[in-house]
Amino acid sequence: MTKRSLEPGTALTPVPAVLVSAGTMTSADITTLAWVGTVCSDPPLISIAVRPSRFLHHFIVEGGAFVVNVADSSHVRQLDYCGMVSGRDVDKWAACGFTREQGSVTSVPLVTECPLSIECVVEQTLHLGSHDLFIGRVVAVHAEDHVLCGQHVDAAGLDPVCYVTGQYRRMGDLLGRVGFSREADSQG
Repeated sequence: MTKRSLEPGTALTPVPAVLVSAGTMTSADITTLAWVGTVCSDPPLISIAVRPSRFLHHFIVEGGAFVVNVADSSHVRQLDYCGMVSGRDVDKWAACGFTREQGSVTSVPLVTECPLSIECVVEQTLHLGSHDLFIGRVVAVHAEDHVLCGQHVDAAGLDPVCYVTGQYRRMGDLLGRVGFSREADSQG
């Protein structure tokens, strides 16, 4: 099979589409980000890439914290809206009917309507060009019971939204669990 060469770009897809909040219970912003990911397990670190021109950016810089709120597919319209308008012009919390819930470790509000919220404290900021990369230490995780399988988040119960080159999609079928490829080796 022959592969075509493309211009360098952000071809990694799909990626999670999440709502990131920053600020305080009285003054906060929320926006949609898709350039989000786990960067370390010990200590648990999450990175988010934010343009300095975004209203959310100054809340993160000033407060030194953010929350990654994972919306389920029933909130895809609000997820899209929060990425299309600026918090400078619109109270996105009110416009989307979102409820602010006090975090347990940071002053940043969680989005009550999101079944999973991850509180992070900024450990490092990298200025990369069009975006600043905030690396946050996970200091608390809040999950509704229906998205859990024991102590772990179950993607099927969570029903997260994925961003795929200008489209929002649901996750697909289970193809296997970590280590399943080794099970055949041990049985043979």
